[in-house]
Amino acid sequence: MKKIGLFLLIFSLAACSKEKGPETPETGKEGNFTLVTSMQEFTKTELCACKEINWKSGDAISVWEKGNALNSNVDFGVIAASVGTSTGKFSGTMTPAGTPFSLYAVYPYSSSYGDDPTSVSLSIPTEISQTSEINDIVGVSDFMVGHSDDTQYDSEAGAYKMLFHHPLAFVKFKIDGRDCVYREATMKSLTMTADVAFVGGVTLNCETGEIVSSETGDGGKTLIINFPNTAYMSDVQTAWAAINPVDLTDANCHFVLEMTNGQKVTFNVNPKALSAQGLYMFEFSSIDTKITAGKGVPTYVSLLDANYSYARANCYIVSEGGYYCFPAQKVDKTKVFAGSQPYTDGYRANWLWATGTESKVSGVGIGDSGNINFRVEPASNGNSVIVLCDSENKVVWSWHIWCTTEDPLTPTHYGRNDAWLMTDRNLGALSNAQADANSYGLMYQWGRKDPFPGPGVVGSNVSAKESAAWGDKTQNYVFNSELSAVATAFSSVRNSVAGAADGGEIAYSTAHPTTNIHYYANTGTTACTNTWLYNLPQSDALKLWNSTNGRDGKTNYDPCPPGYIVPVTNTYAWYTLWNSNVAWEADSNLSGVVFNAGASNTSYYPAVGFRASGQLNNVGYSSYYWAGNAVVDGTALAGYSLGNYGRTKFSNGQKSQTQWALPVRCMKI
Repeated sequence: MKKIGLFLLIFSLAACSKEKGPETPETGKEGNFTLVTSMQEFTKTELCACKEINWKSGDAISVWEKGNALNSNVDFGVIAASVGTSTGKFSGTMTPAGTPFSLYAVYPYSSSYGDDPTSVSLSIPTEISQTSEINDIVGVSDFMVGHSDDTQYDSEAGAYKMLFHHPLAFVKFKIDGRDCVYREATMKSLTMTADVAFVGGVTLNCETGEIVSSETGDGGKTLIINFPNTAYMSDVQTAWAAINPVDLTDANCHFVLEMTNGQKVTFNVNPKALSAQGLYMFEFSSIDTKITAGKGVPTYVSLLDANYSYARANCYIVSEGGYYCFPAQKVDKTKVFAGSQPYTDGYRANWLWATGTESKVSGVGIGDSGNINFRVEPASNGNSVIVLCDSENKVVWSWHIWCTTEDPLTPTHYGRNDAWLMTDRNLGALSNAQADANSYGLMYQWGRKDPFPGPGVVGSNVSAKESAAWGDKTQNYVFNSELSAVATAFSSVRNSVAGAADGGEIAYSTAHPTTNIHYYANTGTTACTNTWLYNLPQSDALKLWNSTNGRDGKTNYDPCPPGYIVPVTNTYAWYTLWNSNVAWEADSNLSGVVFNAGASNTSYYPAVGFRASGQLNNVGYSSYYWAGNAVVDGTALAGYSLGNYGRTKFSNGQKSQTQWALPVRCMKI
């Protein structure tokens, strides 16, 4: 039945004996009652959407005669002639004991209601699907109660009138997320919770109209409204529900809005007492403002990857606006701070630098749980580096947040075979299109986890370089003025300086994520040239990025996101297999390469060039990419890499100086 409103139920008695006339209806004999319905409106409290009813085939009501057990829970069904009209006629068989008499009724009919009209067991649904019209919820999640007696006889109509009412309250939920941080998301559910029961099992007293909860414990204190996969936050969403009219004042009433991407926000509400047959609205708009004011509390979605046993990483990808978190831990799951409560122990987290003109992350902080929390604006494309500092403003660790509206983890080319999957773009890139500076991504010194900004121009097929370190060819970037005590610019120092620092060059590189370390000298067991390392033993140096030279060798210094790793040289074996399918990029002014094994398996490696002492070289000319494994090449510690340059040389065994900063293409573990 589709219905809205307060109903007027009229019933007439046509006795089996001779009809006595409308003014003296016969009682005491078995008869066929005909019940006729009409409508009055809802109580108007906060809104009104009252319209007429439409009875449908199969509608029925339960009818009791007070004090007469023979007339208990009698089934009255709608007659065919009134189906589809706003005047419903119902027929049923009962024998009133005599006058005076009282009748009670409940819609819809149920054989489980029992014989006692003062203790009718009913259930208000605790989980429903979104319904945008009140018509759709009334009759599905609601019930009506009616009463009549022998004084309600209408001689003109030849019928008794029975007045129906709704013992429940109706609530309209309105969610307007068009201007909030979640506007790219899709709604999953809205959950209402209170300290008092308002749904679930109830007991109705038809004589008094009182309805009380029959739930115990936490039963009946939660209502879940589920939304379809088309319920976009960018559109206004509405839903209706029928609930027990209880007093929710100071009932710790709160709502949890959950999206399909895992984002949640909890709204703390203090509504008033609800009345039977009242219409109410709970509106959730200006969501960002509510969060700022503390009336809405976001849940921070973990960026750990469940597909890889909740893997930690030094880079996390964010593709939609919202609130996110990750543990302040290394890849091996060891925490990076001392003590048990980082915030109260003086640790602070914030973004240090970002590509572009502003950071795409904000609200960065660390809680006592050890999670670093932050917010990302919708439609964000860019890179930010978050640092955790101790009470002395020393960086104890840092992480790269890669914000991109495209999916960089869609493999579009393969390594040696289908098991060696690669990302479709460079680490930190916002594009994989040819001749696009956004495809260049970020740059890394071999064995270090922290990125440097890449080129901001496409360059040319010329062996040229920047006029100065981080100069005219570098993409735009910005530093956080709040962390001026940590760093205000990129710099470069000798490896002897880093190696002589407390803890050596590895500790120095961790504490100085914006400092390039260039070769100056070598000492100790490293004894290698052209590397940023100074006194680290060779055996340890070779393990900085890949401890096994296989697919399971992700280390604490690997820069790739969860489930990915800097590829080993064997990953590039497809170069030999695909040699006939290697081509230079379409723009003859650039030296990037395209590897093609069919239209569905093409990958572009732009000619990013390299940084030496922070200075860009060969942008548009050389296409060098790190492998995770390195080699001692004579007196130098060299990193294996893919190397193509000048539109003349192809190589998958390039040996590059580990003091250089090159782009990285990640391989799936």
